[in-house]
Amino acid sequence: MGFKIIKISHKFCFLAIVVFCVFHNHALSSSREPLIRVLISKSKNLRVRSDKTIPLIIKGEKFSNKKIKGLTLKKETKRTKIFFDKNKQKIFDLKNEAKIIVKSSDGRGIWVGQKRYPGILHIIVLDAEILVINILGIEKYLSSVVGSEMPTEWPLEALKAQAIASRTYALKQKGNNYYDVDSTKLNQVYSGLEARNYKTIRAVRSTRSLVLTYKNKLINALFHSSSGGMTENSQDVWNSEYPYLSSVKDFDHNNPKLYWQKRFTHKKLEELFPTIGGLNKIQILSITETGRVKNLKIYGPYGFDTISGTDIRKKLNLKSSLVRFNFMEDTKLKPKKENSIKLQPEKSSDIPKTYTVRLGDNLFDIASKYNVNVDEIINLNSIENPSLIKINQRLLIPKKEDETIPPIKKMLVVSGLGSGHGVGMSQWGARYMASKGVKAERILKHFYKGIKIKPFNKNYL
Repeated sequence: MGFKIIKISHKFCFLAIVVFCVFHNHALSSSREPLIRVLISKSKNLRVRSDKTIPLIIKGEKFSNKKIKGLTLKKETKRTKIFFDKNKQKIFDLKNEAKIIVKSSDGRGIWVGQKRYPGILHIIVLDAEILVINILGIEKYLSSVVGSEMPTEWPLEALKAQAIASRTYALKQKGNNYYDVDSTKLNQVYSGLEARNYKTIRAVRSTRSLVLTYKNKLINALFHSSSGGMTENSQDVWNSEYPYLSSVKDFDHNNPKLYWQKRFTHKKLEELFPTIGGLNKIQILSITETGRVKNLKIYGPYGFDTISGTDIRKKLNLKSSLVRFNFMEDTKLKPKKENSIKLQPEKSSDIPKTYTVRLGDNLFDIASKYNVNVDEIINLNSIENPSLIKINQRLLIPKKEDETIPPIKKMLVVSGLGSGHGVGMSQWGARYMASKGVKAERILKHFYKGIKIKPFNKNYL
């Protein structure tokens, strides 16, 4: 009998050890999950509240674990004031650089304005504004980013590819003294608990800790909505060249918003370009291999200026820099069907001709076809080796020098393809590939050349 008791005791002892090890390892695993600091609000007025009955707990220089239902901050000319639970009779003043920590045990999160956020909030008072930073584990953060960056009804493999790219992108950011990433398109979109659902959670959990590396370092995992047929080389958009961010074929042709057009009245152009008195002519100086505007010269009544394709995109708030420009009379501006928009209109002298290289083409034949000098094509397109032009490369054909400047009061029509900077993973391209059964790993290795997919390690930073 004694022997049996001892035997049972050993079993219970063994079981207890197993359970302890499992939970201990789980705790260690959770503790290793990197935290991310996300800027979710930047304003002069702020309202933070609990979801329902469970109170918030706040901590700061003047408050120690105070339980409240909500708080309001208002920044005035010479003071920042705070009051709790709509009790305007008792107002506190906060100094510059004051920090308030807000916590909640409620799984429904903390309301900041019209959105709910999990984790912890840091509220920081600065001279000109009040910052709200959401601090949470990277995996919970990603389950919202995926749903904010991609429609959740898209194929799961596309969502998984987005999760891995977004995890890599976030961990790569060094941030500043206050936060690591912004919650807007400046970095990647994060909408709190509202953007999570079972599918985004599944995409994140099934790729947990996986990141993209190149030579054992995290890559700059840039992504965009749609490239317009070919993604772009990083060095053709910014000064930095990354081997893994090179131009590849995109599969974004099923994008219903692939073609777009934007119009500017002469009055609006005068507001946007006051130093030269508006715009009456645009001359594209160079384009990238994929056809995006690299540099251009803009003319107005008071002179001219040179500007990059990236800067003109920001100035005019264009969806991409894969654009062409046309000046038209107001009476000629009739609505066009999206699929009729082209990058090379036939009748406008203001729009340079664009030629797409085909199999067997060479620069001499192309120059002869358009009756221009080969050297002009080489210089205009910044071609380093004239014998190595690529199939599907878009070449700018030089314009004739006798072209006249159109009248001042004409409307500018910008016709374009795609959306975003065009570098890295195309989200619409990922969607198409996933719909054809391509797995997330292959999608990522198509858009990021020569990369590896590994569990995150601090040595990769």
